[in-house]
Amino acid sequence: VQWPVEVRLTEAGPATVLVLAHSCRSTDGLGDIGPGWEYYLDMLIASRDGTPLPSFDHYYPSQQEYYLSLRPQ
Repeated sequence: VQWPVEVRLTEAGPATVLVLAHSCRSTDGLGDIGPGWEYYLDMLIASRDGTPLPSFDHYYPSQQEYYLSLRPQ
């Protein structure tokens, strides 16, 4: 399975804005993929800030229903 991801960095004053765009052909797996992105982004922030790394158990399966609800009806 391929997961095309686009990474964009934009200067915003003294900061840099990071945009990650994950292109999917369908919404299959959205309930699994969404919580994973939340987890990996929080891992990035924790590693940058030197704070404890989060546990994936805090993201999945608790966020699964939310991401499934984002699918078009």
